[in-house]
Amino acid sequence: MGSQSCELLLLAEAGEKPQPSGPPIRLAWPNANDQRRSVVGKASPLKKVGNVGANNLFIVSVSQRDMEMHYKATDATLHVPLHWSPTVQNVGEQELLQHFQRAASKALVILGHAPSQLGDALIRIALASNGASAGALLKSLLAFSSIHRHDVHSQAVELKLQAIKALGAASAVGEITTPQAIQHVAAGMLLCSFETHQSTCTSGDWQWYLGSVKHIIQTTGLYQVQKRDDNLNIILDWVYYNDVHARFCKQYWHRKPKPLAIARPIPPAHNVRPPSPILTEDSSAGMILTHLLSDVIDAISAAPAPGSPASDIDKYNEYIKILNWRIRNVVIPEDLKDDNGENPELPLVLELYRLAILIYLNRACKTHFQPRTKLQQLIDAAFQLVSTVKICDWQFPIFVIGCEARSDEQRAAIMELMARTEKGGSSRVFNHTPLLMQAMWAQEDLAGGDRTDYNQRLTSVMSCCGIMPTFI
Repeated sequence: MGSQSCELLLLAEAGEKPQPSGPPIRLAWPNANDQRRSVVGKASPLKKVGNVGANNLFIVSVSQRDMEMHYKATDATLHVPLHWSPTVQNVGEQELLQHFQRAASKALVILGHAPSQLGDALIRIALASNGASAGALLKSLLAFSSIHRHDVHSQAVELKLQAIKALGAASAVGEITTPQAIQHVAAGMLLCSFETHQSTCTSGDWQWYLGSVKHIIQTTGLYQVQKRDDNLNIILDWVYYNDVHARFCKQYWHRKPKPLAIARPIPPAHNVRPPSPILTEDSSAGMILTHLLSDVIDAISAAPAPGSPASDIDKYNEYIKILNWRIRNVVIPEDLKDDNGENPELPLVLELYRLAILIYLNRACKTHFQPRTKLQQLIDAAFQLVSTVKICDWQFPIFVIGCEARSDEQRAAIMELMARTEKGGSSRVFNHTPLLMQAMWAQEDLAGGDRTDYNQRLTSVMSCCGIMPTFI
């Protein structure tokens, strides 16, 4: 439509109050007579009129640009701009493949496996055949390599579109085999990683790709495959890790679709959860922590409502105590290294992750099952590690621990850790994380020590994002 004007028919029904599309504007404190700084939004009074008839319809001539400016000005949305690199020269596919194997694969986010192991598995799966599914996976791999190397530019976008087109062609051939299904899942996860690598306000399709991947897994029965090889195992663990962290954000991000937005069909399995991996004595500490985080998210979501029977509350409290005990007793070997020896600080980072899960459980659970001093000890131990580790490629512990920063020294330490991590090639861009942490800090400073509801604050802050954030 561009700059051309369009005729919009605006109807106003008597007495009907407009419904805001974004998160509610509210204070960090509930007292109406509080004299501290505040943000208050007042709706204009609506006049009571009779029923609207045909003679009361109004034709207003506005342009598409006018509508966009209106929604942008009236919607409290956190916008992260897209960084476009227009001057980058295209490079050959062989060079992109080598870059993926050498550097880009290390930016794939997974817990319990070395990222380079995941990258090697993706290359093996992509080169295993010459079919349409393999071609789609290869294009997805090259697209991710391109965006990792040069940020967002024309070649990366073209490779992504070619991958989507190839996936569509591969899906049109009829029933797919198990190897082809694995290639479809791997391609979808790479497209998901393509979107989350920059995490801008134009990259909300990652939810759609993750939902599509779960739909493929469900319809093809990949979890029921009896003889799984290492390639399938690591791909399924990758999906599980991303799904757990998506559920963490989904319970706090409450935002209605924007008016005039083009709605994309949601995959049938969008809300289907992949089965949890079967933990054994040989399971890695990373997989155990991912499993425990999933249990914590479920526990927070299943908290008894106010006024529930005392027996239900007691049962829930006992489960929370058991869950807390399980997290505290996760053993992280001091000499632990990933299989390729890439991360000598892995034990420290996993301990940071474990502390983040404990802090989140204590904060988000409305049952105060241990003294405040115990929680403060966890926070102090976490910030001691923040100052010790050189990098942390996982954003969940940085966000959870960062939200607990109260002093300028703690806030500077968490920001410096993010800066050190971003300088390495194994990290995706920190966009939403520092902005949302700063919003949480502002809420805490305004509250002035008042104990406000932790879950409510997370909901208020995360819902300001135009797309659902992710802390993988």
